[in-house]
Amino acid sequence: MGRHYQLIAAAALAVTSSLAEAQASQPRPTRFFDQIEPVRFTLVVDIKQLRADTADEAPLRNGSVSFRDAAGKASVMPVKVKTHGRWRLLHCEFPPLSITFPDSLTVGTPFEGLSKARLTSFCKDHPAYEQYIIQELQLYRIYQLLTPYGHTPRALQVTYVDAPSGRTRTTRYAFFIDDREAVATRHSAALLKAKGAAGSDLEPYHRTLMGVFEYMIGNTDLSVMVQHNVRLILKQDNRRYPVPYDFDYSGLAEAAYAAVGRGLPITNVRDRLYRGPCRTPAEWQPYLEKVKAAKPQIMAVFETLPGLSPSYRRNAKNYLEEFYRTINSPSTVKRELIDTCIKVGM
Repeated sequence: MGRHYQLIAAAALAVTSSLAEAQASQPRPTRFFDQIEPVRFTLVVDIKQLRADTADEAPLRNGSVSFRDAAGKASVMPVKVKTHGRWRLLHCEFPPLSITFPDSLTVGTPFEGLSKARLTSFCKDHPAYEQYIIQELQLYRIYQLLTPYGHTPRALQVTYVDAPSGRTRTTRYAFFIDDREAVATRHSAALLKAKGAAGSDLEPYHRTLMGVFEYMIGNTDLSVMVQHNVRLILKQDNRRYPVPYDFDYSGLAEAAYAAVGRGLPITNVRDRLYRGPCRTPAEWQPYLEKVKAAKPQIMAVFETLPGLSPSYRRNAKNYLEEFYRTINSPSTVKRELIDTCIKVGM
């Protein structure tokens, strides 16, 4: 571990106690994220302006959301929006956003307790790209079945309106995940922004569990060292827990634009490659038993959200059945999980 990373990690640990105390009074949006049915609202923003915000630290922009409350009354709420996600900013018609809600105005609305959330929306205004959104959402839910150290998703149906012209762009499925700071707060932890951590710096159980999950969904698009599609949070016990996100390059998500990273010994994102730590056959058993026990709930995830195509449901279940056949065979576990871990690392 680099000296720079050690110093920042130590500083983060020193402030964890005070951070937890300061954030203890902040509401956790459990009501919002514990629900399954999509939240429907209209987002009014300057779309052209947001598409031009390609800097690493984009400015906050004004926007608004309109919705109907539980009584059916129409309401409008001002919000702040900010772009994120370098690749999608450069390649997509509509950028991914972080949306900040005014706490004082969310009481009694569908967004009560939701201070800030990351919006994953369509890349292209096409039914196939809408399917990618719904498909990726399910993968966050699967990880939540295995561990609470992940982002919590909530399905949305969003109508996008360009503020300057008043023109409605489209209505598409999308989803929120709780903001990275909210995940850290939920676990009384500090968010580590410094890069340079190795896999060996992580809490061992969750390091391996994340590796199993990423293998299960066929995802190799992450790196602990540079915090690419995985954040680290530091708890008071001085352990660093991984929080993975952005699963659209996984084989299970089936996005047509997904590609295999350079230097990996696979040719298709549907090819699985384990990139987690090495474990003996005996050490593997608790992890394999955990994902086996969760199989009914994992398979049921694909039946819980309207809008998911029957063909994807079928393909997803077949892809997962391949995974379960692998972990039910000791010889295949040796070939795919035990032998491979020596050759590559996350």
